[in-house]
Amino acid sequence: MRNILICILLLLGLRTAHAQTSPLVGKVIDAESKKPLDYVTVHLQSAKVPVFTDEAGQYIIRKFTLTDTITFTLLGYLPVVKSAKELMNNGDIALERHSISIQEIVVRPKENPAYKIVRAAARNKHLYLPENQDAIQFGTYTLMKGSILEREATDKKKGFSKRYAPFLDSLTLSDAPSRTASLPIFQSETVKETFFSRNPKKSKEILKASKVAGVGIEKESQIAQLLNAQAEHFSLNQNWMRMFDKDFVSPISNQWAPYYDYDLEDSIETATGKVYRIKILPKRSQDLTFEGTMWITDGTFSLRRIELRLNKDVALNFVKNLQIVQAWDEEKPSLLPLSSKRKFQITGLPGTDVRLFVETITTYTDLVLGQPKPEEFFDMTHQISDSALKHKDDYWQEMRPQAFSPEEQKRLESIAQINKLPQIQSAVKIIRVAVEGHMPLNDKFEWGPVFGTYVYNKVEGHRVQFGGRTTQEFHPNWILNGYVGYGTKDESFKSLFNIRYIANRQRWTEWGVSYLNDVGPASMDLNNSQLNSLFFSAFRWGKMNFPYQQERMQMWAEREWLPGFRQRVTFRHTTYRPAFDTKPLSGKNDVSKYDGFSTTDVTLSLRYASVKKVLIRHYEKIPIANSTAPIVGLDLSAGLSGLMNSDLTYQEVSLSVEQRVRAGIFGYGRYYLRAGKTFTKVPLPLLQVPIGNETPFFILQGYNLMPFFSFATDEYVSLRYDHHFEGAFSLTNRLPLLKKTKLLLVAGGTVLYGRLTDKNKPTEDAAATDRVNFRSLGKDPYAEVNVGFKNIFQLLRVDLVHRLTYKELDSPLWGVRLSVSVNP
Repeated sequence: MRNILICILLLLGLRTAHAQTSPLVGKVIDAESKKPLDYVTVHLQSAKVPVFTDEAGQYIIRKFTLTDTITFTLLGYLPVVKSAKELMNNGDIALERHSISIQEIVVRPKENPAYKIVRAAARNKHLYLPENQDAIQFGTYTLMKGSILEREATDKKKGFSKRYAPFLDSLTLSDAPSRTASLPIFQSETVKETFFSRNPKKSKEILKASKVAGVGIEKESQIAQLLNAQAEHFSLNQNWMRMFDKDFVSPISNQWAPYYDYDLEDSIETATGKVYRIKILPKRSQDLTFEGTMWITDGTFSLRRIELRLNKDVALNFVKNLQIVQAWDEEKPSLLPLSSKRKFQITGLPGTDVRLFVETITTYTDLVLGQPKPEEFFDMTHQISDSALKHKDDYWQEMRPQAFSPEEQKRLESIAQINKLPQIQSAVKIIRVAVEGHMPLNDKFEWGPVFGTYVYNKVEGHRVQFGGRTTQEFHPNWILNGYVGYGTKDESFKSLFNIRYIANRQRWTEWGVSYLNDVGPASMDLNNSQLNSLFFSAFRWGKMNFPYQQERMQMWAEREWLPGFRQRVTFRHTTYRPAFDTKPLSGKNDVSKYDGFSTTDVTLSLRYASVKKVLIRHYEKIPIANSTAPIVGLDLSAGLSGLMNSDLTYQEVSLSVEQRVRAGIFGYGRYYLRAGKTFTKVPLPLLQVPIGNETPFFILQGYNLMPFFSFATDEYVSLRYDHHFEGAFSLTNRLPLLKKTKLLLVAGGTVLYGRLTDKNKPTEDAAATDRVNFRSLGKDPYAEVNVGFKNIFQLLRVDLVHRLTYKELDSPLWGVRLSVSVNP
């Protein structure tokens, strides 16, 4: 019996050693100053990746055994090794500074001693880029947290402490001496695999798993993709780092000399050799540069640790206090950091007393070198695993480098409770209607376009309409949308029904059929889903220009045969009947320009966009990355006379090219080139009509001070350029008053050349009629310029527009236009 009791006690002891319920918790401080140390590496011997201390110097380890050894390291300090048993009794650690004196250096006027080290790091950095390896793959786990901060936590009247008291958290910020009240609004986890190949030069990302909790977040799959884009791997070994839609200069860029100065502060002896500590000093506070400290290894001249802060004078509009910390492993210091942390605040929003705090922590794991993938593996550059959104809690507990703390668990519970508040649910619906034009009625159906529910015009009178579209809950592949409307003046019903089947969303493949019976302006595609629904509905208000009753049946098939290269074939039959008196317009020479007719045509649409980052929604696939590669489109149309009683034979071609152009310290621009030609004589609805704009909304696809239906062409070429000024050369950074507004300058313009050839010009009788308000462009082009302001995300933009030519048009020469959109 005694031996049995001893065995039981031994087994219980072993179980206790291997299954601790209480975590290791402690604080790491500077032994001399007693200040907490942030981002100290806390490496559990049995763990695959380390954990790091937070801003308060605190750490937490949940999975361990009493026999484990934990090492605390921070460059510039002596390492400390403790057993888990010791830390159970006292988890606090004091690190002592360790440095050696730099040998006496003679500083000559022509050379700073730090320059030689930085120059070597810039020269060698290409060796340490993952994309420059023959073959490399690695995994990343990214935790992203967002919270709303009160400007003054003690201000109960202006703040939200009283209203949201049950959900409040607190954070320690670098710019605040004490913890600040915060309201959690989102928390996401992302697991990815990244692959690079040098020969051929290829890359691929696979989103393995994503989990999102956020206030007002309904479509988790879409949010997961957006967060996947934000969790982009970036390296300081690049010359330029892309963040917030801007190019930041790396402290070890090949072009460091015009942007940075440096001080060699110290050198440190480590187990792998000497490491230099260098202070980073921007030469101009307005440039997109950083200040901070970096540690560079002697010999390999690779980064070992870097701490960066963005200067407050850099014009990031509402973004401030951007900080980046990266730390590398001593064993493989030249490739990937162990962890990368980025945090910033969004503040200064007009009329608000709060700011948004965002923190992203990425941990790198499972580095594999020298195992190349076959070339066809990279055909799909960005892929989402089928199970990415279906993983259970046990998967996430395994993938997390560090288990969630009680505070992080409380964040998730608070977000879930905030989502249930009536005011939050109402605000989410309003925002969604403004952006998408549709409002969910249930899980399977969305009502919309909401802005088209009621309009009034001289043709239809009071028009009421009800429509909607199905959601992914209705069916993941079949998509139905349409509407039914009625006009009180023309006493007729209008309808649209679309049936689509999406067979493949990664390599976009769809086919569908539709039926349309509606009235609208000549040459306007009444089934246009490319224009903003609010702007599109504005065409139906007031005076409708040259309205035609259109009855259309069409079918189409679309396929992305190669990554980024999509082809679409559309077969369409349409009947046009004028809904206005054509006699005063047509004269006696040619009634066919305005009279009713039928067409049967085939259109081949080709589009190539090498943009790697895309957002795949239930019903569309759109680019979300700002690539500098051009996007090219080509449309070829042919009318088939006699087929299904078609009256016309005609041929049309149109070409489009758009591209983002980087301009360095001057910012960036984007140009939009369009050209088209109709080779045959066609009736009025088949001419090319430039999109005018009589609404208060700014549009890039048209002409903001051109009245609706001012011109018609059968040959045209147009160019729009839109420039976004940034950095020290932005006017808003130069003038003190504008600098305080936190706005960025935009400017641009558009030019349109075009004409109606003799075969399609209006008759003399029609041209002399006062009711005609369209004509051919003359020798002079239509031209307008614009200048305005935007914020960093371009959710809000205001432009002052001026028309330079055709001043006789029935429209003001000056106008103010507003846009709410995603940054182009």
